[in-house]
Amino acid sequence: MTTPTCSRCRQKIPAEDVNIANDIAFCRACNLAHKLSELVHGTSLDANLDVTRPPQGTWYRNRGLGAVIGASHRSMGAALGLLFFTLFWNGIVSIFVMLALSATLHHLGISTPEWFPTPKMNGGEMGIGMTMFLWLFLTPFILIGFAMFLAFLSSLAGRTEIQIHHSAGTVFSGIGLVGWRRRFNTTSIKEVRIESQSWQGRTGNRRGKSQIVLEMENGKPIKFGSMLQPERMQFLAAALRQTIRESTH
Repeated sequence: MTTPTCSRCRQKIPAEDVNIANDIAFCRACNLAHKLSELVHGTSLDANLDVTRPPQGTWYRNRGLGAVIGASHRSMGAALGLLFFTLFWNGIVSIFVMLALSATLHHLGISTPEWFPTPKMNGGEMGIGMTMFLWLFLTPFILIGFAMFLAFLSSLAGRTEIQIHHSAGTVFSGIGLVGWRRRFNTTSIKEVRIESQSWQGRTGNRRGKSQIVLEMENGKPIKFGSMLQPERMQFLAAALRQTIRESTH
């Protein structure tokens, strides 16, 4: 088993202070008990987080009207990787899209520029049925390319932000004013945690994914923040847990 480390003082917790059966790891230096599973998977949250000192790329504002907790998705490394795959994927797909578009315009009697690909198949013109089939076949590939482009934009200018006013809360993930909003009531939240999942890919490499989870008393949990860097995710989750506890007491 991986030696657990206290999320507050960053000191290793000796084996005699670990209770596997009860899922507890006790840090004597901080006089604080942690969930062992959270420490091992790196998902433990700092119970005494100083929200006035957010790490780079995060923010916390509380001006009396409610709290705003946010983190940027910005990551130049991820953006460059996504840009490469987006250009590569959409470059290949665009060839077939141009062919399908050329065939569609031809059947509609609309002339195309000379540089457009010729809609030929087996030496003859591409029929209406084959043109429709090609569009249907390309649809999932087009959607994947569009999703990759959105992920690229998010890694440049996206953000995850939570607004809490009294007992009403909203989770926003997106770019600018465009994004996905989910509403919740702070009195219905059982727990705020970071969930980590790992799996083995086809090539045999281990892959993982982490995200913030709001466990609700009734209904489906709210999950978000998978595009955040670990430090930003930790701050967002810990600040949210602290703010919710303060608003419900």
